[in-house]
Amino acid sequence: MASNFDFLRVDIETAELFSTINMAENNYTQQDYEGVLTKVRKVAENTAILFANRVFIELPLHSTFHRTLQTIKSYIKNKAVVDAFFEIKGHGNNSAHELNPKDATQENALKSLKLVYMILVWFVTEYVDKQIKVSLYENFLEPKAQERYTTAERKFIYVQTVNNESGKFAAYEGAQKIGEGSIASDDIEADLTPNSEFLRKIAPKRIKQYMTTAGLHFELGWVELAYKKSTKTWFHDHDVHEVLKRSGIKHPKELAGNEWFKTDLETAKEAIKAVKNGRSFISDVPAEYIADKTDIILRPEQNAAVEQTQKTFKKKDRMLWNAKMRFGKTLTSLELIKQEGFQRVLIMTHRPVVRDSWFEDYKKMDMANAGYLYGSVDEGEKLSTLKKGDNPFIYFASIQLLRYKGAQTNLPEFTDIDWDLIIIDEAHEGTQTELSDTVMKALVKEGHTKILELSGTPFNLLDQFAPEQVYTWDYVMEQQAKLKWDLENPDLPNPYEQLPEVLMYTFEMKHKEKFTDENKAFNFREFFRVDDKGELVYKADVRRFLDNITNPNSDTNYPFSTREYRDELRHTLWLMPGVKEANAFERLLTEHPVFGMDYKIVNVVRNDKSDNILDTSEDDLSKVRQAITDDPSQTKTITLTVRRLTTGVNIPEWTAVMFLSNTSSSMNYLQAAFRAQTPFSHEKLGMKKRCYIFDFAPDRALAVMAESAQINSGVGKKNTQQQKQAMSNLLNFLPILGKGDNGMQPFDVDRMLTQIKKVYAEKAVRSGFEDDSLYNDHLLTLTSDDAERFNKLSAIVGKTQKQKTPTKVTVNKNGLTNEEYDKAERGKKKPPRERSQEEKEAIEKLKKARKQQKTMISILRGVSIRIPMMIYGMDVDLSKDITIEDFIKEVDDESWKEFMPSGFTKEMFKEITKYYDAEVFIEAGRIIRQRAKSFDSLDFIERAEEIATLFGSFKNPDKETVLTPWRVVNMQIAKGIGGLNFYDDNFESMTDGAKPNLHWVDTDVTESVYHPETKIIDINAKTGLYPLHAAMSLYYQYVQNNDDNYFDADSVYRGILENNIYAIAKTPMAKTITERTLAGYKKFKTNVAYIENFSNTLKSSIEEGKKQVEETFAKVKFDVVIGNPPYQEVTTGLMMKKGQQQSVRNVFHEFQLVADQVSRKYSCLIYPGGRWIQRSGKGMADFGLKQINSPHLLEIIYYQQASEVFKDVAISDGISVVVKDYHKKNDGFQFNFIENGLEEQVSLCAPGDKLLVLNPKNSRIVEKIEAFIENNELHLISNSEVLNRALFKIESDFAERNPDKVEIYNGQSLDYKNQIKLLTNDKSGKAGRATWFIADRDAIKVNSHLIDKWKVVVSSANAGGQKRDNQLEILDNHSAFGRSRIALKAFDSEREAQNFYKYMKSYIIRFAFLMTDESLSSLGKYVPDLIDYSSENNIIDFEDDIDLQLKKLMKLSELEMEYIKEYVDNFKK
Repeated sequence: MASNFDFLRVDIETAELFSTINMAENNYTQQDYEGVLTKVRKVAENTAILFANRVFIELPLHSTFHRTLQTIKSYIKNKAVVDAFFEIKGHGNNSAHELNPKDATQENALKSLKLVYMILVWFVTEYVDKQIKVSLYENFLEPKAQERYTTAERKFIYVQTVNNESGKFAAYEGAQKIGEGSIASDDIEADLTPNSEFLRKIAPKRIKQYMTTAGLHFELGWVELAYKKSTKTWFHDHDVHEVLKRSGIKHPKELAGNEWFKTDLETAKEAIKAVKNGRSFISDVPAEYIADKTDIILRPEQNAAVEQTQKTFKKKDRMLWNAKMRFGKTLTSLELIKQEGFQRVLIMTHRPVVRDSWFEDYKKMDMANAGYLYGSVDEGEKLSTLKKGDNPFIYFASIQLLRYKGAQTNLPEFTDIDWDLIIIDEAHEGTQTELSDTVMKALVKEGHTKILELSGTPFNLLDQFAPEQVYTWDYVMEQQAKLKWDLENPDLPNPYEQLPEVLMYTFEMKHKEKFTDENKAFNFREFFRVDDKGELVYKADVRRFLDNITNPNSDTNYPFSTREYRDELRHTLWLMPGVKEANAFERLLTEHPVFGMDYKIVNVVRNDKSDNILDTSEDDLSKVRQAITDDPSQTKTITLTVRRLTTGVNIPEWTAVMFLSNTSSSMNYLQAAFRAQTPFSHEKLGMKKRCYIFDFAPDRALAVMAESAQINSGVGKKNTQQQKQAMSNLLNFLPILGKGDNGMQPFDVDRMLTQIKKVYAEKAVRSGFEDDSLYNDHLLTLTSDDAERFNKLSAIVGKTQKQKTPTKVTVNKNGLTNEEYDKAERGKKKPPRERSQEEKEAIEKLKKARKQQKTMISILRGVSIRIPMMIYGMDVDLSKDITIEDFIKEVDDESWKEFMPSGFTKEMFKEITKYYDAEVFIEAGRIIRQRAKSFDSLDFIERAEEIATLFGSFKNPDKETVLTPWRVVNMQIAKGIGGLNFYDDNFESMTDGAKPNLHWVDTDVTESVYHPETKIIDINAKTGLYPLHAAMSLYYQYVQNNDDNYFDADSVYRGILENNIYAIAKTPMAKTITERTLAGYKKFKTNVAYIENFSNTLKSSIEEGKKQVEETFAKVKFDVVIGNPPYQEVTTGLMMKKGQQQSVRNVFHEFQLVADQVSRKYSCLIYPGGRWIQRSGKGMADFGLKQINSPHLLEIIYYQQASEVFKDVAISDGISVVVKDYHKKNDGFQFNFIENGLEEQVSLCAPGDKLLVLNPKNSRIVEKIEAFIENNELHLISNSEVLNRALFKIESDFAERNPDKVEIYNGQSLDYKNQIKLLTNDKSGKAGRATWFIADRDAIKVNSHLIDKWKVVVSSANAGGQKRDNQLEILDNHSAFGRSRIALKAFDSEREAQNFYKYMKSYIIRFAFLMTDESLSSLGKYVPDLIDYSSENNIIDFEDDIDLQLKKLMKLSELEMEYIKEYVDNFKK
């Protein structure tokens, strides 16, 4: 039966009271009366404290219960309540202080429960929820033991009156009471027809429990089930009362209560009939009362979602509705669209099947009348039609449609619309990919488009939103609303009534030690392991498990252990670890004497080829529906699945979900768990009131539920009281039970809170240590030393982009003490007018501290994201935990410098360790290492996929440090030299739905690369993914070529690591990381070496570097060199002149040169491309010339946009994959140009001294430009004598260093004989801005004759206009400039300068500039210099259209001209 104290669940502050008093009721049913008295006393004391808080009475610190009562009693106007408090205190004291107190009797226990019931009803109705209209005082019933696994309730409606033969009860004369009761859901074959003997016998027993009026002799006139066959729903007595009132029948004036009416039995029966027929009157409904349609009225929480979104959209562009199933997300979204008047709305989803529900709700909300059109691919209007019209519209598109073929095919049709609102339905599914990012970037118009994301399980999204951007409506809120409605609106239909309560039962598996995984959780994958013949390896254990759960045992009460339980749990969903396991288990179930006889087993994954198929077909549903049949009371079914039917599908008859899988994803777990919560009503089975989750891995189940409570409450870690309340609230509405000393017992809040640490650690690992969970709340109470430390750290680390914080970070000492914190929290509970000045100040201080905490976390994150990979690679015994102190000790100095921010020392890290949660850090480290260890049990190819996925969670430390993603390794190697490709041909995904994309790629050299004798070396290993890929290609060959029944995978793989795979690690820690990637925790020999100062050696001598490699690997002859070398190293400050920005030196070419020396056959390296190809930049002239003309150069794969390869990495000149064949002697090579996913392949001859045009499409036009130069005997702009970055030798810090020698120029007149205008930066470094100054003429020491020339200059940073506008301008003949500008030409007259300026602005000349890199060594190498820019020159008329003249002179076609314009304009964008 329900608890007497359910009403306490209406508010989070009384949630803990309910937990305790509910336990007291359980104690009563178990005859533990001492426990009752103790808990009642505890509840009464906590209620007294809550009362004091509500009326703002300051209680003394450490006040006793007696002292609290003395303080508050004068404030309580109800004497009975005060007396009850004191009586409870007396009984409770005796129980607490005596071993077997004489007070601990059943009578006293029941009395104390009644007394505390009265206190709590008084407190809740007076101080918590004054809207409660139910008269709770009379509703107390003696607690009875809860019936286990009851799922449904059948209501009956009765009509009764009072026998007034005695004449004593005249008030009841001619009156009938219409009430309701419920009967147990057993006995489903009993006679349930209206007024049957069975109902007349059972109803009075139920009615009697609620009758409290003594001496009345009641007569039962009529009883029937409160069930409407037409709608398959149950109804209430208040529905009948409403019909009677609408039919003009009144309440008797002399009788209290809403259930009595002045009428006769027949009329009451007619009223019941009217409800069953859907009428509002006893007679037929008059025509004028019939409405054409029902207006949709949003529920309070739906309105709240709309209002919060409107408020958020005023300041921000993104909003998330974290709302559970059946919240009504579609209806509410459509209401938002109407209210905000959005004109162009796009609805995107990962699951196209939900389109129908959107269209249905579009019609329900009468959107057409509001002027909105609806469209989709095959329903409603076409997009092309909607675009042409002026009507507002809503268009539905699947994310698959937009992403099709790398977002090249359909997406462009959507990008030319200014979308006002984009709604992403089921936002947690498939929206967190690079391709989805591409889609969103193309659709969203910055500052205009609003985005609303909808999800019931947004665990992978929440970190992207600030608290005010998330509207949450979860299971607890829903159940709380249901209870609140019953209490506050007892006479109105409850819109939440049909949503069942969920209970979770957890069970420990017997002999679990045999099957536990690294996390000490039960491993179902191992328990259900299947052999080669598809049979269960541990069949006897599994059969014993089935016997256990079907045999009665009062200790465990397994769900299928009695016939009564099995009748309640007729239709259930069982989650299996995999398809093979489900198939083998199905056979065992059908053979079982209970499950095989009583249940129809439906295995929806029988024919699946993968465990990851999520999509549900109509076929799956029809299989389940056919097994359940039209009369679910006559059948029993078990549905076996892995992922199918776990999202977006409703089987209303399911009453439980049983987890026999290793699901640890909270998102997947909760989606599956709540499948049984779908409303269901049936005449025989009743209305589903409760449903169940059964889990045989308690720790995992508790961790998921703890994460759910923590996430949905948004609770921080400082306020453990808030955490406790949130957890109590969850457990009050979703009780979690496990085996205790007295059978199954509910878990308490404290046990759940210990799970939260594990949850925090799991979140930290999942996010690559980007998550806030890693830190403690020392960040709220900073000293001035802390503030200084953070400001120093900020200067070194900067901030990560996870949190958007101010550009300049200044951390202040905020001095928030614990007392101030408590004061702020207490003040927040008071109405603003009643807060003291101190409380107001404390609240303000806390707000500032919280805001600053985010800033500080964004700084710490810059350090934290570098930690997981190092923990992964640490050579520390698995049984030993890694503390923060251990971490610092274990990382060698060289690796610290490589992986940590430049300038960030170990000492600095020691100073900030206090801000990390030590337990979460240790647990997170444990998870990373155990996860890596768990992969050792997989097949080697599957292991490689898992290792790659783990690396995917490790973050690039910064934009310059690249951890090569697995996708790029596959792209580079498969395209370059072939071998195994784990991805599709576009390198987007490792799976196609559920099917792996793994396939072999052959190139001309593949056969020579992969063979049993090959020696492959990674030249610069950091993660080990390159050698792992090579090892996998060789392993795959062995597997494919194996025709022997016996295949020893370990022996084959060990041999490959020992004989074929080598790696040079960048640092000692990179060595252990690479070894871990290759061998895991198995003791396999690997050939990974750290060569000290290898990069420095190469700088001074490639020959010496070659010697080091030979010595390290005992003169092994390498066939293939692969890898991703370091690109640049920072030039130290000592090497730079003051005022210049930090400079860098290229180093990648040195690794290519040593690869050329150590490899006998091939090399395949990846590094920045544009500059070396065009011989631009430091060290590139000689290297670029030799490499592009090398006879060994086999292929260049060039990506114009580096972001197509490395997302979010700052590489300005594209990426090249360079393949060399050292046996090749001819000087031609293959050139592949890739842009926006499109590839153009050309065969080229060695270009000699000429610069290679990077985009093959431009070659023909460049040839015409060259012919024009040659025919007219012109020069190139690159040969201009003034093209010099230090033309006047004015450094960037000149103005800063010489404030007495310059003044700001504002147009004032100058003494041109002695003064000049000087354009230079106002300060050095990135903060400097080009500014006009007045300076003395003698400040210019070199090229002073050029002051008197007219100069046409460009920005030195963007000389060719590749990155942004080159800021072309004319400087007059009284000026000079600093390093921020470069002169293209200098002239004697203004006219020449203007003519040259016009020439430079033409499309064709700008196009020519874009053909080479903008650094000075290659700038303008294809730009013709006319030499003569006077109006008398015989080539160009500068008064006419220059492009038209050049077009004619260069013999360019119309199409070529259009192409040039488009090409240049695209760069301008």
